[in-house]
Amino acid sequence: MNTGAKRQRIIQLVFIGAAIALVLQALYLQVFDDSLRQRAERTTIEKLTVYPPRGLVYDRKGRLIVNNEAMYDLMVTYNQVDTNKMDMAKFCRLVGIDKKGFDERMTKDWRSGKFSRSVPFVFEKKLSIEQYARLQESLYEFPGFFVQPRNIRGYPYNAGAHVLGYINEVDQRDIERYKGEYESGDYIGAAGLELEYEKELRGTKGFTSLLKDNLGRIVGKYMDGAYDSTAVAGKDLISSIDIELQQYGEYLMQNKTGSVVAIEPRTGQVLCMLSGPTYNPNLLAMTQERGKIFSALLTDSLKPFFDRTVMAKYPPGSIFKTVVTLVGLQEGTLNPERGTSCNGGYFYAGRLYKCHGHGHVGNAVDALAYSCNTYYFNEFRNEIDKFGFSNASQGLDMFADYCRQFGLGTKLGIDYPNENAGNVPTTEYYDKIYPKRLGGWRSPTIMSVGIGQGELQLTTLQMANLAA
Repeated sequence: MNTGAKRQRIIQLVFIGAAIALVLQALYLQVFDDSLRQRAERTTIEKLTVYPPRGLVYDRKGRLIVNNEAMYDLMVTYNQVDTNKMDMAKFCRLVGIDKKGFDERMTKDWRSGKFSRSVPFVFEKKLSIEQYARLQESLYEFPGFFVQPRNIRGYPYNAGAHVLGYINEVDQRDIERYKGEYESGDYIGAAGLELEYEKELRGTKGFTSLLKDNLGRIVGKYMDGAYDSTAVAGKDLISSIDIELQQYGEYLMQNKTGSVVAIEPRTGQVLCMLSGPTYNPNLLAMTQERGKIFSALLTDSLKPFFDRTVMAKYPPGSIFKTVVTLVGLQEGTLNPERGTSCNGGYFYAGRLYKCHGHGHVGNAVDALAYSCNTYYFNEFRNEIDKFGFSNASQGLDMFADYCRQFGLGTKLGIDYPNENAGNVPTTEYYDKIYPKRLGGWRSPTIMSVGIGQGELQLTTLQMANLAA
């Protein structure tokens, strides 16, 4: 046998020997060494969601106006619970429920696909600090149960309920609408800035896989956390609100129905935005009492959830006379030096449209100073009839276009939800109310718009923007 063939034979024998050694080792581990099987039986792998802290909210001066506070959910994995071995009376006492409450919480519609016996779900939401403290000492006695920390919102200044908004737990509609983004138990912004900036504030959830022994106790991380993902905190938000001004506005609006909006004229930033009646935003923190409080507010006849700053529409009244003045000056229908006599109102077709009866106004400046209805009835008609008495529709559409340029009758596009466009009546609008077959309409029909009344309706935000 030559040297090459001999060397090849030796190499083959080495590989065969190594293979036999590996097979024998595997046989020993699987058949004779029971330690691995026992260890597998002693531990389970449980994948848990790690919730990120929601972004904080600051006012324009850097004061923290929405923070995060610790809260805990009691979670359970159904198939890890043995009710025959656990001390049911002690467990129910610690949680503050009875046996019926226990059974109700453990009974789920397994066929729906929403719950799984092997996946943890919430047994008791929003544990109080007292409940959490009681449970922590004895939780190891109840395999399958564990506490998961969450964050709830806190409002240090007890103000800004409407503008700041609140969060809700997602429902099935949210889960279906935002496919893959939310799952049962997640929180979502439901109103105000919490809703408008939900994507920025919510952060990104993480996941961790834990090893638990047969008593449900955590013994370590699966693969030392190699497959875990870190939760990413939500982005902080700096609002334009001045929280002290907000508090003062709410103080002035106590026991009143209405709304207040303050805008910085140079920048257009909203400094204060409140609706009355309001409520302490801390009432809607995700605590165990939240459901009852939410229902009470929802059914309150004064509608504290209704945001009157952007959703309600009001006749603007005399502040609208500035618009009539500016449109008249632009179109040349208003002579700023022309005055009028006011003897208690404006007479037309035998009817008196009342004013204050302050006497003669010498010019446009006096008319604004006295807020003279007679003057503005007349000037509004001049603008509407610019193209002829029988062609009022053209004049009205011209006037409505000017209004839209002032941000009236259209949404302003503020970064805030549920904004109403208000109503600046147009030819199409009045043609429906006063059909031509019934005589139609002319400038005298709609002249109350010239003093900010009639069918004209604006939001408080639009009026504040006009004034700014």
